[in-house]
Amino acid sequence: MVPMLLAVLVCGAFSHEDSWVVVRDDKSTTMHGDMDDLRVARRHFNEIGPGYLWFRRDGKEYIVRDGKTLKTIDEAVEPQEDLGKAQADLGRRQADLGQQQATLGQEQARLGQLQARAALRQASRELNGGRPEKRDREDEREIASTQRELSKAQQTLGREQEKIGREQERMGHEQERLSKEVQRKVEQLIEASLKDGTATRVN
Repeated sequence: MVPMLLAVLVCGAFSHEDSWVVVRDDKSTTMHGDMDDLRVARRHFNEIGPGYLWFRRDGKEYIVRDGKTLKTIDEAVEPQEDLGKAQADLGRRQADLGQQQATLGQEQARLGQLQARAALRQASRELNGGRPEKRDREDEREIASTQRELSKAQQTLGREQEKIGREQERMGHEQERLSKEVQRKVEQLIEASLKDGTATRVN
């Protein structure tokens, strides 16, 4: 089964009276509503084919097949879909940073084991009246050098994560703004379709 691509646009308090769904084809759908609305809207697909706007108004359902109306909605939705792709790319960057953090965590664990073994050797030698050896000093230098490298890497990742966090917040605000714009535009188109008769009642 081919997966369906959805752009779900929800702004403010949701009401079923405000539901609308654009069914472009059997894979691509833009909507303001929930999955029940999507199922209702897609019931008409086999009958009338792709390319229509379904909406509910005052408990009644309508369909609009006017090409100009659909094109206007697509143009309004495009910036939001582009932003969604950018958000997905940002999510992948964040996932990559998470993997790098995991790698650093493993390296930190390895360093902890080195520190523990070095401390045990030194404690055992001191109990037997021995003195620090060249190997002890070499281990300490290696541990200190590795710790500095890990700290720098952690700081770099931390700054990058903060940067991504700020970008995600900015994109979230922009997505909300665009969503409201799309909703306003579609509401205007719905009102116009009811007035000029391009909206056909289906229930």
